[in-house]
Amino acid sequence: MKQPVIYRIRNVTNGKFYVGSTVNTQERFRTHRKKLRTGKHHCAHLQAAWNKYGEDCFKFEVVEVVVGQDLQAVEDEWLTKYVGKPECYNVGLRSGAPWRGVAKEKHPNFGRPRNDAERQAISQSLREFYAANPNNHPRAGKKHSDEARAKIRAAIQGKIASGEKHYRYGQTLSEEVRKKIGDAQRGVKKAPRKITEEGMAKIRAAAAAGRYSHMKGKKLSTEVREKMSRKVFVMPDGIMFPSLTQVLLYYGLKMPTLQRALKSGKPISKGRLTGYTFQYSDYGQVTEQDRALIAAKIVDTPNPAAYTESSGKIRIPDSPD
Repeated sequence: MKQPVIYRIRNVTNGKFYVGSTVNTQERFRTHRKKLRTGKHHCAHLQAAWNKYGEDCFKFEVVEVVVGQDLQAVEDEWLTKYVGKPECYNVGLRSGAPWRGVAKEKHPNFGRPRNDAERQAISQSLREFYAANPNNHPRAGKKHSDEARAKIRAAIQGKIASGEKHYRYGQTLSEEVRKKIGDAQRGVKKAPRKITEEGMAKIRAAAAAGRYSHMKGKKLSTEVREKMSRKVFVMPDGIMFPSLTQVLLYYGLKMPTLQRALKSGKPISKGRLTGYTFQYSDYGQVTEQDRALIAAKIVDTPNPAAYTESSGKIRIPDSPD
């Protein structure tokens, strides 16, 4: 008859035992015997005892019938109670992960290099295990000591060092890697970003310490500025603008208005630009005709206001992008 039980494989010579659980004792006992007879049992301690004392010295027996409880949880209670004691052959503290928590020297794979397929399988199983219950993670509910946090901080700072000290200094990312990074970041919402008062205090302290001074006194080249800018296509004028700044200057808009139009993708419903649409464009080129129209309109614009963060207005650059 099949029923959930806790069983043990007991050495009648010295009373030591191996504990486990099953819903089919006949099948489970047959599997244990087959592995022990062929010397392939996962429990090295039990296998060594079997080889030393012989099959006749071991008795397979049911020690508890589990009713109305989770079988795996009951087995874990047995493991917690006996693992580590002289009379127990088991070494794992969890039935679902027999080798979790075991000293690395006792693991059967200790010192054996793993291939990529094995590493990926282990990584995937751990991700699923942690996703099923965050408390499964060995660091759940734990905090790093001040010493550990200092080591982590030092390690991170070493990785983000600039110049020749940077870990990627002199390397060029392949198109495949660049595509992977782009695919991973594309569509990820990065705004609006909320910064706490504590976070702002850290940022100000870092700025005062010169952490953000790597661009101080430097100017971006026209080529770099164009790479950083996003092109905007405007209808019905049919003009491709090289940057948001140029759109603001050309039409005398404020940034919030332009951002709303870009985000919605719908025509402006009121005001002097009723019916106009503004769309980001990663395709197409800014023609020389577009640049000439933009430059002429900006130059002819009377009394352009200077850009300030408080007013949201735009300063005309020394030379158009």
